[in-house]
Amino acid sequence: MVAFLTRDTSKKEPSREVVSFVRKPSRESQLREEANKARSVTGALLENLLYHRAPEVLEALLENPHLGERQLALLLSRRDLSREIVARIAQNKEWMKSYRLKLALVKHPRTPRHLALPLLKLLYLFDLMGIAITEGVPAELKRLAEDAILAQREGIALGQRLTLARRGSQRIAAGLLNDSNREVIEAALLNPALTEHSIAAALLREQAIQKLTEAVVAHPRWSNRYLVKVALLRNQHLSLGRFIGILSELPINDLVDLAADPRVASNLREYVARVVETRRSRTKTRRIFIQE
Repeated sequence: MVAFLTRDTSKKEPSREVVSFVRKPSRESQLREEANKARSVTGALLENLLYHRAPEVLEALLENPHLGERQLALLLSRRDLSREIVARIAQNKEWMKSYRLKLALVKHPRTPRHLALPLLKLLYLFDLMGIAITEGVPAELKRLAEDAILAQREGIALGQRLTLARRGSQRIAAGLLNDSNREVIEAALLNPALTEHSIAAALLREQAIQKLTEAVVAHPRWSNRYLVKVALLRNQHLSLGRFIGILSELPINDLVDLAADPRVASNLREYVARVVETRRSRTKTRRIFIQE
């Protein structure tokens, strides 16, 4: 007897599940989509894109007709902007009618030099001072801003010169040490950026005025600095009494140099030479006494 195996069709076979995979858009396509939106968005969406990291989106954003002065200023506040983005803003003549944007471009560390230099001439006095003391601004631009201020100092009102002397950069304060007004000189001497070397250099200039010498001598801090004392001895406006007083505070090597310095009046050099001889003879006598 042969047994036949039959298939039980009453039982259903487990159905195969069809899993469909939705392909995610690529990064490139996402950027293209965001760039297209950037060319036309408005309001909050526009402002959100000002902080986008992709250069492609930011370049597209510059084509947006709704982009105004306020949004551009916010964009320029980003220090990570590429040189190309900054240059595109600077080369737009319509945008460059805005003083606010001119100032922001000069302060931006990635503004190309050839675009920033012409803008310096268009800035107000205290904005130039701000550039001179702003971190991140290229050293050359700072120096040019300082030059622009110092070039017009004679025509600047007293109140403005006082502010510049108190709050300006080290070079601006040093440039005001020979101001015609004693108050400005005293304000510059109080500037925290001012250095001992700057004061000594100002005292050694041929154009150094008497008001500077008097202000430095009367200053409780600077009058006791070594380099300032050495410079004061070579300053033509120092009184004889103060000259003799400083001599006693300096070592003999400094006096030897002073006696040979042609910037010092001949009668004073002769006096210094006698002081040197007196000190040497005393030292020699002291050594002999000790040996005995």
